[in-house]
Amino acid sequence: MEIGIRYCGGCNAGYDRKTFITNLINDLGKTHNFEIAKENKEYDYLILVCGCSNCCVSHEKYISKYNKIFIKNIKDYDKLVYDLKKL
Repeated sequence: MEIGIRYCGGCNAGYDRKTFITNLINDLGKTHNFEIAKENKEYDYLILVCGCSNCCVSHEKYISKYNKIFIKNIKDYDKLVYDLKKL
């Protein structure tokens, strides 16, 4: 499973986004391939790591086969891990 990660600018981050992704890779890195998303490359899923509920991260040039997943806060972690483990 190829998963691209795209961060917002972090101007109003309410949680440590880097730690969020580091934990995600530690938990799922053996079964999923994570990388910083590249424009115009197709990923199975794209995780858009937003620092707050505004979700202003640009994603129009980033391609996902199945879904773009918006992360708004630390509370999204458990659901994201659960959903990705099902794939």
